[in-house]
Amino acid sequence: MQEILHEALMPVNAVFTIMLLLVLLYWIMVILGALDVSFLDMDLDADFDADVDVDVDVDVDMDMQGGGILRALLVFFYVGEVPVMIIVSLLALTMWVVSMTGNHYFNPAGSMLLGLPIFAATLFVSACVCKVTIMPMRKMFSMFEKDSNAPRKVLGRICTVVTTELTDNLGQAEVSTKGAPILLNVMAQQGCVFHKGDEAVVIEKNNEKGVYIIAPVELEK
Repeated sequence: MQEILHEALMPVNAVFTIMLLLVLLYWIMVILGALDVSFLDMDLDADFDADVDVDVDVDVDMDMQGGGILRALLVFFYVGEVPVMIIVSLLALTMWVVSMTGNHYFNPAGSMLLGLPIFAATLFVSACVCKVTIMPMRKMFSMFEKDSNAPRKVLGRICTVVTTELTDNLGQAEVSTKGAPILLNVMAQQGCVFHKGDEAVVIEKNNEKGVYIIAPVELEK
C-alpha cells in the first residue's frame, strides 16, 4: 500500500493522481446529493458565442461549425450523448492506471525525461480505451433521455414560452399534454420576439441544432 502511495505521488504520476482524487471527490458529492450526475453537460448544437443558459445543469453553448480540434475531441468522446462527468471519470481512472503501470515498469526512478513519452502514451492509450468503453453507453443514455409522455406529433401544436425573453437565441417552451407538460428547446422564428407566458405555435424542427422553431399564433390563422 505504501509503495502504491509513493508511486502515485511521484511527479510523473502526480497530475493523474490529483485528477483521480478530484473525480472521487465529485462522486462523493453526488452520493451525498450536493451535485448532479449531469453537472457540466454540454449542448454541442448550440452557439459557442451565445450566452450560457444555466438551469439545473450547466449548459454550454458552442458554435460547432468552426470548432476544429475542440469539435473533433467532443465528437470523439460522444460528449452530448454521454454525461460529461462519466467520460471524465473514465478518462481519469484509465490515465492513472496506465501512467502508474508505465512508470512502474519503464521508469521506476521517476525520471521526468523518461516520463514525457510515457505521459504522451498514457494520453493516447487512455483516449482509445475510454472511447471503446463509452461506445456501448450511448444507446443506454439515449433510452434514459426519451420522454415517454412526449406527443408523437409536436409540429403545429401550441406551446407556452417559459424563457424570460426569446428571440433567435436558444430558449424553452412547454407543450401541454394530458399529463405533465413537455419542455421543448426552442428558437423564435426570425424577426419574432416572445416573452415568458406568450403562446406560440411550433412550425418546424431544426434537425441540425436539435431545436424547434416557434412563431406567433396569429401567423397560422
